[in-house]
Amino acid sequence: MSKRIEFPYLDGLRGLAALSVVLYHTFLYTGERGDAYRAMPTWSWAISSGYVGVAIFIVLSGYLLMLPVATNPEGLRFRRGTWDFVKRRSRRILPPYYFSLLMALVLIWFVPLMGEPRNTQWDTKIPVTTDGLVSHLLMVHNLDRDWFGEINGPLWSVAAEFQIYFIMALVLLPLFRLVPPSLVVLVTAVWTGWLAVGGSYEFMHPWYICLFAAGMWAAQLTLRPGADKVARWVGLALLLAAPVALFVARSAKINHRDWLYKTTYWPEMALGLAVAALLVWAGHVYLRGDRPAVLRVLSSAPLLRLGLFSYTLYLCHSPLIGLANLLLLPLGLGTVTQYLVLTFLVVPVVMVICYGFYLLVERHFLNTRQRHVAEEEQPEGRPAAT
Repeated sequence: MSKRIEFPYLDGLRGLAALSVVLYHTFLYTGERGDAYRAMPTWSWAISSGYVGVAIFIVLSGYLLMLPVATNPEGLRFRRGTWDFVKRRSRRILPPYYFSLLMALVLIWFVPLMGEPRNTQWDTKIPVTTDGLVSHLLMVHNLDRDWFGEINGPLWSVAAEFQIYFIMALVLLPLFRLVPPSLVVLVTAVWTGWLAVGGSYEFMHPWYICLFAAGMWAAQLTLRPGADKVARWVGLALLLAAPVALFVARSAKINHRDWLYKTTYWPEMALGLAVAALLVWAGHVYLRGDRPAVLRVLSSAPLLRLGLFSYTLYLCHSPLIGLANLLLLPLGLGTVTQYLVLTFLVVPVVMVICYGFYLLVERHFLNTRQRHVAEEEQPEGRPAAT
């Protein structure tokens, strides 16, 4: 099978994952540091789990990048070679990334509110150090705790994913050709779990390598007859396990059981593997011509549009929400009121701004699949930007 396969619902899922991260950061930035958790302890259990949207991004990335490899009639190899793969991923990822980095730096250096500590979550992004700036330029800032959260927090995961592209090309694909993918996923799950729980590398989220590999394996299983029958039940079971893992981890924090709570390994692995399994089921269903409600919703026009600029939204939202929170602080609003203002008034404005940034920068670097979506979003007779 060599024809390109298109699954439009993947863009909707990507959009929802980005939105979950935005809403999580909105909660995190509300008021001074820790105010939202103290004012809304019950709500915090749900909304502060939005970070797991990053794990979904990683699984989707492995899935989407593996689909053309899995359909390559010449075997598990990039159709145009490894160097072409690296060039195409660099062109897709780096220009919007550097634009968002520049935007954050401009705000920090030229907006006084953004460059001075004020006991808010934004304080973790400043000051900008030389080492931090250079590490961001080289996309290695996720490898050191001191650089990890500087300038624009969400950028650490972009660096992690970019590094995983090289791991895919140099390690994962060769392993997939030599041993069963299930073994690769299992070994990376155990190894990265040890690094996270038993070592001191949990801040780097090494288990994203496993989730990326799980996405790759899911792409292969999508093309294997009958794989959806088991995948559906495995996915649903893991989907139910994810909130349980999150609850156990947070309860362990209260009881000071460090090995359980100090890492997000457990809930992110459960959710990420659940998404990988459900992607197998969804792919089989879609290829059969069925369109269950969940896939119709994920393929709806609003979610497709959200997915189209989800990368820019992910890259640019944090400094904008941080700035909005700082501007609102002098008004003396209650914490809950400030949270509601940020969520229901500021976030929509931020999304509009990010869509403008998408039109300005990201749309010029879309891949082939995303260009198809962009073209469908254009008014009749008007060509999409390339």
